[in-house]
Amino acid sequence: MTVSAEPYYDFAIIGAGAVGGLLSSLLSHQQQKVCFVDSRLKHNQDLTLQLDSLEYGLITNNLKVFPSLPSCRWLLLCVKAHQVKQALSAFKLADNCKLMLVVNGMGADHEIVDKLAPQQLYLASNTHGALIQEKTNTQLQLKHTGLGQLVVGPYLKNATKPQDLMALEQALPSASWQDNIYPALWRKLAINCCINPLTALHQCRNGELLDTRFAKDIAALCDEVSQVAAAEQLDLSAEDLHKTVLQVAKATANNFSSMQQDIHHKRLSEIGYINGYIVKQAAKHQLACPHNQYMLQQIQRLEKHND
Repeated sequence: MTVSAEPYYDFAIIGAGAVGGLLSSLLSHQQQKVCFVDSRLKHNQDLTLQLDSLEYGLITNNLKVFPSLPSCRWLLLCVKAHQVKQALSAFKLADNCKLMLVVNGMGADHEIVDKLAPQQLYLASNTHGALIQEKTNTQLQLKHTGLGQLVVGPYLKNATKPQDLMALEQALPSASWQDNIYPALWRKLAINCCINPLTALHQCRNGELLDTRFAKDIAALCDEVSQVAAAEQLDLSAEDLHKTVLQVAKATANNFSSMQQDIHHKRLSEIGYINGYIVKQAAKHQLACPHNQYMLQQIQRLEKHND
């Protein structure tokens, strides 16, 4: 009697949302074997995924969703930063499986690094835009709303680039490897520290932040991020960060930020891993950051009110 081998996947993804759906669709389009994992399920399930992509047009894939983690080369965690620890707690990672965090903000890696060997952990900064148009238990429809970059690097600085990362680079031509991922993460953090809380507090689209009434807030937030980054041995000028924030606000002018959507829909936001991370790191270096502190407090106040 022949026993069928357990299915083996190139990429397993936790988080069938906008980012997880975008990556899984593009990877599947490049003939990579991809599945989703959801520990809340009791049985295997099929998910029809449809992406209106900027590069390839309409892509449709049928992917498996498993309640437990199958054998895979990569596990991509595409969830909210505050969901990372819980999402991973249901699974034990095999020694030959690599984990990539594709989350907003910073600090979630510190909560899980003791659950695996540090050399298994990789971090990513994603600036692609994607929007969920329809979502059910069996169907996910997405629109690729903005071409960005996916920058990947090791949790342990200067570790060797994995050979099997090439599949991700082929699926996303804008994907790139950085031996030191932390400057890219901090630049993305600076963008999030400005755009996310301001759009959430004012319930506006990203492009409205180009109005001069927001200029002082953005400048002050960038200045504080730059100071805290310097204390962390990272050279990020406040002026460059400010320019980048405005460029992103312009490029994504019609988009709503994830935090604006979270507050609008009365969900818990990632503020603790964005402005909250800056506040925490500033305290470590005995630096004042009143503007990031204010954003943190105001968003937390809205979350408490939503409860």
